[in-house]
Amino acid sequence: MEPDRRCAKCGQAIPWGEPECPLCSERFGYFWSQRRDTFLIVVFALMILLFVITGYTVRRYHAVERGLAQDWYSRGEEALKASHAGAALADFRNALAYSRDNPLFQLRLAQALVATERVPEARTYLLNLRERDPGNGPANLELARLAVREHAIPEAVQYFHDAVYSEWDGNPAVQRRAVRLELVKFLLDSHQVAVARAELIAVATNLPPDAKLQTQVGALLMKAGGYDDALRLFRQALAAEPRSASALAGAGECYFQTGQYGQAKRYLDRALQHDPNLTPAAAIRDTARAVLDLDPFIPRLGEQERAQRAREAFDQAMTRLEACAAQRGIDLQAARGDLLQTLYAQATTFQPRIRQRSLGRDSELLSNTMDLVFEIEKATSQTCGEPKGLDLVLVLIARQQEGARP
Repeated sequence: MEPDRRCAKCGQAIPWGEPECPLCSERFGYFWSQRRDTFLIVVFALMILLFVITGYTVRRYHAVERGLAQDWYSRGEEALKASHAGAALADFRNALAYSRDNPLFQLRLAQALVATERVPEARTYLLNLRERDPGNGPANLELARLAVREHAIPEAVQYFHDAVYSEWDGNPAVQRRAVRLELVKFLLDSHQVAVARAELIAVATNLPPDAKLQTQVGALLMKAGGYDDALRLFRQALAAEPRSASALAGAGECYFQTGQYGQAKRYLDRALQHDPNLTPAAAIRDTARAVLDLDPFIPRLGEQERAQRAREAFDQAMTRLEACAAQRGIDLQAARGDLLQTLYAQATTFQPRIRQRSLGRDSELLSNTMDLVFEIEKATSQTCGEPKGLDLVLVLIARQQEGARP
């Protein structure tokens, strides 16, 4: 039997058949287990620390990028407002270098490209914005403006409508109304009057109680021939601001265009009292007053006054007829069948009867006299151009009588 062996580490006897000291072996295993757990904890802690440092570094890097992008964008905005489009273009490109997918930066870059006449590149940016977000209001509006530059009417109208129904920051109602009014002005400039009037009626139905805005839309409606709708807006504006010269002038012009010359003169007189510098309003007022002073069909006129007005109208028509014939080199005394010659022959035949004192009492004679006056003014307008002065007044009276007849 082998003698007991002693452990060199602890001095304890190693039992027979054991290759090493059981006591030391257990201690080493325990110690190694403890060291391994500690090592893993340290490694895990280091990994967490590295993740935190990396995350902070990345966030810091992106924050720096955002700051640089915003700085370049602010510089570009200032340059664009100062009409330095070339400098703005470079600034917005630098901003996009740090924030490539920012839609606002891309929009401003497109606007700078348009300002520097680089339209194809601008359109590419705008179409990309629209493709990613069809409801991008500013992008649709800029595309509409590009179509306006090229006078592409259907395309412009489509983009304007898309912009109206798109998303807008801030106050969407105000933005959409501004877009629709921009569309209206384009349509009026393009002689699309009926379409413009329809757009304006849609705007008018949703207007807030703002006298200035009501007057602005009313003025556009007048340009589109919507005098009744325009008059309603002007009267709404005057209910809030009775002394508004522009609303008074607008209402007066609406009455004038619809043949209500008495009302037109009253409103235009009031407008000029508040603002004597309204030159167009003064011209319309003077014409309305001339109609009221020359029209022989105004009710409650005395016989003498009615006859005197008819004679003045006849004399004015004859003057216009002779002047027009001289302008065209037409001999009114010749009998060649020209319309002016025919009318002159009728007028010279009619003239003795017009001088009779009974003209004011003879309603049929007065009516025939004025019919001849109206025919002369119509013929001379077609031959020698638009009438002016008293000839214009006679044309307006003729239109009024045509509207009054069944």
